[in-house]
Amino acid sequence: MTSLATLLAVACTSTPQPESGPPATNAGVVAPAAAVVVRAASVPADHRYIALSDGQTGRILLVDLAKGSSSEVVAARGSPGRPYYAPPFSESADGKRLLVAAVGPAERSALYLIDVAAGRATLLYEDEEIWAVGPLHGVISPDGARYAFHGHDGVRIGDTAGGPTRLFVEDEDPADMTKIWYPLAWSIDRSAIVLAQGTDAITKIAVWSVANGEQGWTGTGSQVSWRGKAPFLAVAGSAGSFGGENRVYAVDPNDGLIRDLEPLAEKHFGGVAWHPSADRVLYTAADTPFAEGDVYTRALAEDVPRRVESPKRVWEAWWSSDGSRIYATAARGTTAATPGVGDIDILELPGGRVVASVCRADPRGQCR
Repeated sequence: MTSLATLLAVACTSTPQPESGPPATNAGVVAPAAAVVVRAASVPADHRYIALSDGQTGRILLVDLAKGSSSEVVAARGSPGRPYYAPPFSESADGKRLLVAAVGPAERSALYLIDVAAGRATLLYEDEEIWAVGPLHGVISPDGARYAFHGHDGVRIGDTAGGPTRLFVEDEDPADMTKIWYPLAWSIDRSAIVLAQGTDAITKIAVWSVANGEQGWTGTGSQVSWRGKAPFLAVAGSAGSFGGENRVYAVDPNDGLIRDLEPLAEKHFGGVAWHPSADRVLYTAADTPFAEGDVYTRALAEDVPRRVESPKRVWEAWWSSDGSRIYATAARGTTAATPGVGDIDILELPGGRVVASVCRADPRGQCR
């Protein structure tokens, strides 16, 4: 849900110009030390990245869920004089590559490829018009080879190996936030990508062919999860001011066949994720938007969902790498329960054992 504010800020921080020059500057160069600093780390199978900010500098912590330890892997600078919130990032399927938004050499919004194991950051793209850092939110492909993002002129696609980006889908109407497309998620094989339109809640999604740029299946939702067999997509969404439905479903975008898993309910859904190997979907359900929720799973062969036992409501939930456990983030102790603000515990579900904690006052996120 925190990405919605990011999407809204794009139109507000882009400065239109009569003509556009090249869409990127200095692409492929090693990131200036003042902009992005990376500390090499080994990425365990079960991990979680947590983004923090002190107002000007954003940090990304790598949490080892087996050991319960955390370490800072990225420190990224925002534009001078502008608030820099927790840096937007996207990770590859194995977590070894990150796509991170930070300030570029020309003080505009930029995207960097982070090689976590090597401790290296490389500038991939710097927008020629957008000055704020936060709005340039990109999505990296599962294998870490490609990335997509919304720039000043529409959705662009590029290779993380370097080189220029290409305009993939133009904005239908740059002045209307409901007519601008944003990337949500790549398919497992990178042959397709889900783009979305919306404001307070993303309400329209569509699958696009990467090879020919053709739009295929369209639906409603705000979060998606891909897998490698039909039905390929699991979708969760909540109603917003401009439409949408409180719904969880699975769909094969090739034929449009939908299997409702939580049809037209009163809850607000999020955090949808396919099980690593089974025909089962994980998602969260809250009473109101921007609120903590309960965790549910639903198998395609089942008629009703199963609530996952937890001692407290959570913000996010996800499967362990082998699907044998579920992890979730929740407010630590009695601290204020606001996403991105306050200290957090990472729980193992069912049961609620705390496997790791992150306290934001400490540079390494450690709790004392």
